[in-house]
Amino acid sequence: MEQDQSVEQRLATVTEVSQSLGLSTRMLRHYEELGLVKSRRREGYAYRLYDEEAVRRLRQLIVLRKLRIPLKQVKCVLDDPTALEAIRVFQEKLEELDQELDALGAIRGILGDLLSTLKSRCWLPAGAAMLDDPQLMGLVSALASPNLHIGEERAKKMEDLNRAEQNAAKLKDVRIVHLPASTVAAARYFGPDPEDHAGKMIADFVRENKLWETGDVREYGFNSPNPPPEGGTYGYEFWVTIPEDLEVPAPLEKKHFPGGTYAAHCIQMGNFHEWGWLFQWAYESKEYEINGSDTPENMYGCLEEHLNYHTYIQETTEGEPSIAQLDLLIPVKRKNNA
Repeated sequence: MEQDQSVEQRLATVTEVSQSLGLSTRMLRHYEELGLVKSRRREGYAYRLYDEEAVRRLRQLIVLRKLRIPLKQVKCVLDDPTALEAIRVFQEKLEELDQELDALGAIRGILGDLLSTLKSRCWLPAGAAMLDDPQLMGLVSALASPNLHIGEERAKKMEDLNRAEQNAAKLKDVRIVHLPASTVAAARYFGPDPEDHAGKMIADFVRENKLWETGDVREYGFNSPNPPPEGGTYGYEFWVTIPEDLEVPAPLEKKHFPGGTYAAHCIQMGNFHEWGWLFQWAYESKEYEINGSDTPENMYGCLEEHLNYHTYIQETTEGEPSIAQLDLLIPVKRKNNA
């Protein structure tokens, strides 16, 4: 009995693990769904608990993700009783990074050549300055005409440059979309597993009213507030689109979503670090600028749309459906470049 009690004392709650490792409860649940980590349940206690082995595995997972190892490969590495899978995965990643470094070196070299030429002819327009340098023009011609016969050294630079363009294209799939104005039912929850609780509230409401029969059902969500109070628990709010005349029972709230223009980037569930990539795209965009709110209560106007909710909600009978893909959405407007 004493041994069992000591084991229980070493169990950590979802909130404790979330705060100590910097992972959201949604990420913890997603890792469980993928079989990356297992939680335990204590009799008479509704929430998930993690033993020391699970926490250790989560720490290893975090390190591997920071090293840009995909989740599928992370699972293979952690499940392998030997180091062979880790050796294979790390070798592949090193080769990939070597290619990126070569490509970035090619870009740096070309920019250096251009800069040197322009500095030596700064009194001329940039185009004319480059035309005055036969060696540089050979490289410029090669860049402009991929089929032009060029020397081996320039061909290598072209190959590296093309590879760099591919590597830099991670967020060239950003779409500019218009979300229509709509009436929504909103569920907000603070505390452990806020996505689970708020998601279940919305899912139960959708099933009870069979909203899929009224037309397309779209679900949006956001951390509320984001970031959470110092040392506090964060919350999550879900919206689901509803007919305007539908009654919404408490604790759900009926709200109006004004819609608008958004920069959208699709991710697989769990890849929330790509929020940073999307914000970087928005900061660097020459055509659009961020047009968010000034309050963290609604994540400054940013949204996560759980894609194909209309289908997933019909395929599950209880709880929040497991969504495979999300759109990350940042409100934007066109820049006034006049």
